[in-house]
Amino acid sequence: MLDQATAFDYLQRGLAGIAKQSVGWDRRQDYLEGRQDLPFAPEGVSTEYMALREQALANYLGLCMGAPVQRMRADGFKTGRGGEADLVTWNEVWQPNKLDSRQGIVYKQMFVHGRGMMSVTGNTKKPKSPKIRPENAKRVWIEPDPEDPFTPLFAVKKLVVASQPQQSGLILPASLIRQSTEVAYVYTDEEWIKFERAGIMGAWQIAEGKTHSLGEIPFVAFDFNVDADGNPRGAITELMPQQDAVNTIRFNTLLAMQFSAYRQRIFTGYDPVVRDSKGNPLVKMKDGVPFLDSNGQQIPLTRSPGRIGVDRALVFPGDQTKVYDLDESNLDNYIKSLDHFITALFATGQIPPQYALNKMANTSGDAMAGAEATFQSLIQDLQISAGESVETVMNLAGNARGEGGGDLAAEVIWADPEIRSFAQIVDGIGKLVTSGMSRADSWAMLPNATPPRVAEWVKNSNADRAAADAEINALADKLAINA
Repeated sequence: MLDQATAFDYLQRGLAGIAKQSVGWDRRQDYLEGRQDLPFAPEGVSTEYMALREQALANYLGLCMGAPVQRMRADGFKTGRGGEADLVTWNEVWQPNKLDSRQGIVYKQMFVHGRGMMSVTGNTKKPKSPKIRPENAKRVWIEPDPEDPFTPLFAVKKLVVASQPQQSGLILPASLIRQSTEVAYVYTDEEWIKFERAGIMGAWQIAEGKTHSLGEIPFVAFDFNVDADGNPRGAITELMPQQDAVNTIRFNTLLAMQFSAYRQRIFTGYDPVVRDSKGNPLVKMKDGVPFLDSNGQQIPLTRSPGRIGVDRALVFPGDQTKVYDLDESNLDNYIKSLDHFITALFATGQIPPQYALNKMANTSGDAMAGAEATFQSLIQDLQISAGESVETVMNLAGNARGEGGGDLAAEVIWADPEIRSFAQIVDGIGKLVTSGMSRADSWAMLPNATPPRVAEWVKNSNADRAAADAEINALADKLAINA
């Protein structure tokens, strides 16, 4: 059991870790969701100019981060006990926690931020179905053991601030009469301790503490791009500068389209001011009083240069007037640069070119498979990293179920991430069955083949075979009697 001094020490270290990681976390999340830095613009530019900055943002990072996660789906879970135990684990642990859909939350955080998180707790109402929940890894700190950075020493979780009404005899705004309460938990292998404090300036106090039966810290980190010191790194970090470059090119393209995409007409030597016979400018007047501008100067009368049109001729007074035009900007160069930067962004993120939609048109299946080679390698890296963590989660769930001991032979069965036609899949599975592989193991490779489905397929197949054998035996007996 932790003594009070150690518990408070763990709390402060954990809260410091949470505060440190939240800054980078918020910036990565902003870029993922499209809240990105605007392209540079000098001070004092027009409203039109600023509007183009907003329009220049195009969130390619959302696509780069979502593409590999969409291919990750656990379709089954093999235990070391095998057979019926696999089906029981799927039905009593995986399905009650809705992990078919919720698993993607953790994989996305793991890929974007370098760390996703799941927690495991006992379920008093249904002891055989412990609670497994995705956690926001931003609010959880796992302190590594200084002697082994891959082994957790303790964990701290800080909850969002909850506000409660505060009794007051004064009539004040609602924001001033509500007392905020912060809650934090410290977890070790054997117990958890709850801390509370009133307001952000209040002192932390121990509220309660209990033991748990998991035998390990109830948080499992899903880490990606881990270095030798156990520090993960998100995949989005190195792509953020490239996203900024793409936004800048889009901004420059919009500027060119707005201000120089059309032929510009130039007038030189033309004096629009109306003058008298002596060359003095005439001024605008009303009731004998001249109009003044913001600087107090008289406003002269001016001539209109005319409007451009196919049926109009422009005539300008003065022998020095010249009219000519400038060619429009070549937007093709902007588009080529933008296309090149987007391609580089996708290549750095190992995303195949077909995700850009304007690439790989009318391409053969072999070429598509070749283009996805690096993408499949990325998905395999993600599956290896996530698979170990999923297995740890299921082992903790086994401890919560009272099974204990840990299942070191546990293994996740991932859905095939490669795009193949159904005919190709069936043909390959048929060859495996004829080569001697069991139907259950072969059919598990079918798309969306969860353990309950495979069990049902095997059951129905055995029943059909038994019925067919009975018909054949009955026919053979009938033929023998007639003979």
